[in-house]
Amino acid sequence: MSNYTYECRDAHGQLVSGSIIADTIAEAGKLLRADGKFVVKLVQGRGKQVADSPVAAARSTGARGVRRDDVIDFAHQMSIMVETGVPISEALESVSSQCSSEAFKAVLVDVSETVQSGNSFSHALSRHPRIFPEVMGSMVAASEASGTMGEMLERISDYMGKERRAIKQVRGAMAYPMFMLVMSVGTALALLLFVLPRFTSIYASRGATLPLPTRILMGASELALTYWYVLVFLFVGSVVGYIWMSRTDWGRRLIDISKLRVPIIKTMYANFYTNRAMRTMGTMIGSGVPVLDVVQLTRRITQNVCYHEMWDQMDGSLRRGSQLSEPLFGSPMMPDSIARMIAAGEKAGRLGPVLDRVATFTEHEFDESVKRLTQFIEPAMIVIMGTMIGGVAISLLLPIFSISKLMTGG
Repeated sequence: MSNYTYECRDAHGQLVSGSIIADTIAEAGKLLRADGKFVVKLVQGRGKQVADSPVAAARSTGARGVRRDDVIDFAHQMSIMVETGVPISEALESVSSQCSSEAFKAVLVDVSETVQSGNSFSHALSRHPRIFPEVMGSMVAASEASGTMGEMLERISDYMGKERRAIKQVRGAMAYPMFMLVMSVGTALALLLFVLPRFTSIYASRGATLPLPTRILMGASELALTYWYVLVFLFVGSVVGYIWMSRTDWGRRLIDISKLRVPIIKTMYANFYTNRAMRTMGTMIGSGVPVLDVVQLTRRITQNVCYHEMWDQMDGSLRRGSQLSEPLFGSPMMPDSIARMIAAGEKAGRLGPVLDRVATFTEHEFDESVKRLTQFIEPAMIVIMGTMIGGVAISLLLPIFSISKLMTGG
């Protein structure tokens, strides 16, 4: 048995406090609710909050060990159980007992205990902001008010699944060229540091006159061997410098602007950010979340300062009484065609469904831009690697012809 200190509101709405003895925090919450009290705060012992219990210790570890796919599966399973009439507390206990991830299981047990102690499901999720995204908490809170929890959880699962797929597409599209770039640089360094020095001694012993491309290559090899530590310093400095720059405001801005201006990748990133914003807005507005909250949440999940400025302008316009679509017209971040579709949805009173349709349209555009980028990058990287290795090979072979002429007396 443990002692729990509580703050509750009674049937008249008055705030009352006291202590109660129970085996678990869940039992303490049930006893208080049975006595007609609404639990506001429930802590164990002398100010030791439930969040400090061993089960809830998973909160302090952040999102380590918890995959986004686990959260998506959780939302899907919860939607099925809630739709069939299973109470949320029982559904949470069932899902947590079947969870294969120990880290996520600890989180779900904490969410279950928080709900059983009298708190809302949305509040329980908000205790783990690094695991359950803010969008999910807002949509669950809206469903608690409208009584559409099961349907909302299915929409959350679908939304998060599409988000996950889009992020994987961007990472996949950028991973291949980065891999090929590293391979190209690695191959070039291996040739300069290990292969060329052997050929240098052979050519010197034969007294061959080296052509200009070979002399340039030999000079580069000698420079790399002599000042190898400079190359290491430049590489490490570049990595550390990029990480440092990405954590500063001006550096983050420079990187975000580059994503939208570099010709090869700008279309893909623009479609990605637009699709992410439209899907988020369509899902949340269709779920009953207030428009101003939707704009603020959309700003936070759109991880690009250029789009942040657009959403800030939209927030100011909405607070002055403008329509959602008005700030989008003429914005370099949003095509006029999308602004016109949103304006039509506002006029018809069907903003949520129209935003969903726009999200489907922009998703197709995003898929096509990723496909075009991949189709361009693959042959381009092959040509670059072929040119680099072929140039080195030709530079090495040219002196052999000179040596052959000397040996034949030509």
